[in-house]
Amino acid sequence: MNDTTKNKTRGRSEEKRQQIIDAASHLFTEQGFLSTSMDQVAETAGVSKQTVYSHFGTKDDLFKFCIENRCIASALNEDIFVDTLPVKTVLMAFAHHFQELILSREAIQLCRLCATNAELHPEISDMFFSAGPAQVESSLQNYLTKQNRLGNIQCDNIAIAADQLLCILKGSAHFKALLGLPNQDCLDAIDQYLEKSVDMFLHFYPPKPQSS
Repeated sequence: MNDTTKNKTRGRSEEKRQQIIDAASHLFTEQGFLSTSMDQVAETAGVSKQTVYSHFGTKDDLFKFCIENRCIASALNEDIFVDTLPVKTVLMAFAHHFQELILSREAIQLCRLCATNAELHPEISDMFFSAGPAQVESSLQNYLTKQNRLGNIQCDNIAIAADQLLCILKGSAHFKALLGLPNQDCLDAIDQYLEKSVDMFLHFYPPKPQSS
């Protein structure tokens, strides 16, 4: 097999993989984890069931990847945390991406579905949390740890600090969205809220004093 043929084969494989991810994400969001079968994913994606299993070994693996992929698509990964930029600049970019993600229709639907099945199937919530929120918090903690070491913030408990920032950034907008209430804040009001939240965080965790 020559390089051209290999590239075409790889391209078709990646295209089918993306079709599977798109189909599974839609089905998981609309009807939940339990009601979605690999047969449905294959049919919706327009591929064989064997193709689905060749890319993702189990439905659990596919569900986790869809959640992780949503975070990556929203740039909520290590790439957003640039050490060479001012801390406020980085945290403001993170704040906007974070709020956009948690207020997205997919995220709200998945949160509701997890809550609905929490008593009988807590493993679904565990998969969702591990693949999404926990990954975001881990990336934020890693960034804050570096900034603390560099002296750009002062913090004696990074885990608490990261949790505080995430909770502040959610505001009332996330709770209203879960309840199906409209968010009537304009973009300027949202920007102001996020900036004041980041400012408050940095005021509580200021840079270390410069030694004379």
